[in-house]
Amino acid sequence: MRHFAIMDSPYQMVNITTGLLIISVFAYAALYNSPADGYPIECAHLAVSGHECSTCGLSRSFSEMVRGNYHSANAYNRNGPLLFGFFASQLFIRSSLGIILYRARNRQPRVSAQFLARADAAVSLLLFVVCFRYLLVFW
Repeated sequence: MRHFAIMDSPYQMVNITTGLLIISVFAYAALYNSPADGYPIECAHLAVSGHECSTCGLSRSFSEMVRGNYHSANAYNRNGPLLFGFFASQLFIRSSLGIILYRARNRQPRVSAQFLARADAAVSLLLFVVCFRYLLVFW
């Protein structure tokens, strides 16, 4: 088995980058208060067709979830709490794997890097399918 290096592993860099992107999404959601007008991104589908799409209200829903208001988040978009759960679980997974990889840098890891990456990919794919099931077009 190969020893993990802290920053030369592409897998570790993907974990760090993904974690930072998720933190950015949560920070964006925390910046804007859902009842207030002035969200910087308007729904293009609503503007063109006049009908709401399956992602209308998702930003406001995330804003409510960041504040812990499940019922308000669900009112803005029924998919919001589920999608927020996906991103929160991914942040937890990225953080956990980052700690595991950091601690394994100077000793022999108990599992191979390939096994860890494959297990992570399988769990993340399963979570994606479960959480995004209402937004998947072919479903």
